[in-house]
Amino acid sequence: MESNRDLGRLLDILGNETRRRILLLLTRRPYFVSELSQELGVGQKAVLEHLRILESAGLIEGRTEKIPRGRPRKYYTIKRGFRLEVLLTPYTFGTDIYEPKRPGASAEYQQARELIKSTEPIETKIDELVQFLDEVQRRIDEAMRMKQELEEVRLLVETYIENLMRRVAQENEAEFERLLKELRPKLPKKILEDLESF
Repeated sequence: MESNRDLGRLLDILGNETRRRILLLLTRRPYFVSELSQELGVGQKAVLEHLRILESAGLIEGRTEKIPRGRPRKYYTIKRGFRLEVLLTPYTFGTDIYEPKRPGASAEYQQARELIKSTEPIETKIDELVQFLDEVQRRIDEAMRMKQELEEVRLLVETYIENLMRRVAQENEAEFERLLKELRPKLPKKILEDLESF
């Protein structure tokens, strides 16, 4: 997991529309600078600066390829995939980043490879792949629903603990300090930060 500072920098980088457009183009195929400049209607110098920022953040990478005539060209591609979530509620604000792990070991990955390698007629193969995709999506949707429910439960409990500790602090500061000292190793970091700023 990246630090809050790194996530903040990433949000700042992705907050720029031109950089988001560059990333969208790079999901299609590798591009070199003059192609990006033409597609975006932005000067090459500005495109180079955006590419430098994206590359320094580890989102893209460049590789130089020799061409038959002329100077070598530097092509840019997406370096890593990730999923960024922003959580905003009346009680909390936070971000999480999830980077896909190498999928090779899962049963689903093996099933996908078998379906892709199958020698069935194309109609049958595509039908099986579409059914497999539907099942994968159903499982993703179920996991996301469960994740959302669990996050709501977590928020409810965290908010209750924080409110309870604040009530103790208002009624008896010495008891609050004693409880905080005793519970410090067990309390989630976010609750500790909120209570210490109270």
